[in-house]
Amino acid sequence: MNNNLVYLDINIYNRSFDDQSQWRIKMESTACQIIFYLAQKRDVELVWSFALEYENSLNPFPERHDETILLSKIAQQTIKPSEDILQRSEELEKAGIKNMDAVHLACAEIFGCDFFVTCDDKLIKRANRLNVQLGVYNPINFIQKVAEDETT
Repeated sequence: MNNNLVYLDINIYNRSFDDQSQWRIKMESTACQIIFYLAQKRDVELVWSFALEYENSLNPFPERHDETILLSKIAQQTIKPSEDILQRSEELEKAGIKNMDAVHLACAEIFGCDFFVTCDDKLIKRANRLNVQLGVYNPINFIQKVAEDETT
């Protein structure tokens, strides 16, 4: 799976702060930690964006904000705003994807990322129905894909 570009939704950076008593959240948190580990090892290449920067700047919880900034340093590339991203995000919004989700997805797609990882089930379903030009996964399913790809 080397050299695959991976865009993480902002909820991935914050998952470890969510209620860990719920088994799904605990499993997703663990999967997110594995993703960051793989990125540190350079088994996957994380991509950061202006949209993630903006959304994180709105985070009212200092510990979440600061942790996201630390994790963002693992990313090897940063997406800057462009007319193509704006246009694609507007198309995605018209197709039923919420505002910031549309911007994140447009960033990943226009930049040429291979994967978009999010904990948002509705976003995953909608994006896959729209046949976006990248794989859209939950963190658990993404880790399963990485493991499968390593064995083939």
